[in-house]
Amino acid sequence: MSLRRSASFPAAKPSAGAQLWELRYQAWVLVTPAGAIVHLSAAERICMLGLLAHPRRELTRAALVQSLPGLGAGAINVVISRLRRKVGETGEVLPLRTVHGMGYVFLAGLRSDTAPPQATPAAG
Repeated sequence: MSLRRSASFPAAKPSAGAQLWELRYQAWVLVTPAGAIVHLSAAERICMLGLLAHPRRELTRAALVQSLPGLGAGAINVVISRLRRKVGETGEVLPLRTVHGMGYVFLAGLRSDTAPPQATPAAG
């Protein structure tokens, strides 16, 4: 039997400035609230796009695996770890909560500078 919690989470504790992160889709970068630029790999960019589509809601690991053909569930851990490390190098902490056994939730505001192309579901 599995107990499932609410799929919505409160925002992370606000800092002095606005907690708004920006995915610059065409430039392949994530901009932190302080204005630091984090260059993204293709897999990191796809993960951030998925999080953008699920504001403050859980993005399941299954959905991430489906959106990253050729990568298994274990590789998702590596992608998330690298993304956290890159953001950490800017002196900030990525407001990404791991929901054990389920997926991830981005706890701060996240926007995109452009509308990304429509994602097509991976063939199963």
